Amino acid sequence: MTRIADEQLEYYADRFVLLGIARAGIQLDRYLANPARCELMARFTYLRLDRLGVSFTQFCAAPDLFEERAAVECEPPLASQQAAILRLWQQQDTGVMPCQHAHPEKGPSLAPDDLLDIDELLAGFRDDIAAEERAVAGLPRQNNGAVVERMRHRRHPTSNPSFTPRSNA
Repeated sequence: MTRIADEQLEYYADRFVLLGIARAGIQLDRYLANPARCELMARFTYLRLDRLGVSFTQFCAAPDLFEERAAVECEPPLASQQAAILRLWQQQDTGVMPCQHAHPEKGPSLAPDDLLDIDELLAGFRDDIAAEERAVAGLPRQNNGAVVERMRHRRHPTSNPSFTPRSNA
């Protein structure tokens, strides 16, 4: 068993926490035995290079090369994402999507009826906004511009015998 100075132990313990090496399943005592190798193992686990068919010994030989490779490789889709992809492909293949007409030379194209005119769409949005603003135009507004509906009751009705007005003191 080797002894480690307190300063060195604090340095490596802080580094252990900072790099999140525990997330790779490495214990502090194992890390203290060989910090460089454990840091590489944690990086290997973080990059999930095993799914690319890379062994840890290959990663140790050229870590920079495999880090670039891991950055370029994309993650496979999750099960729910894969189901959504298949559903979209099926909709495109069966024609459930907007009517697509296949041209033998040009391939699929959209019919003119399927296209939207952006100016008409924006004009419709503006008309809807104007109608909503007219509906609330007569209501009183607070300081910040929020519309406030009038109360349908009096807060302190005078006909109530239990009501006692405040004295002006």
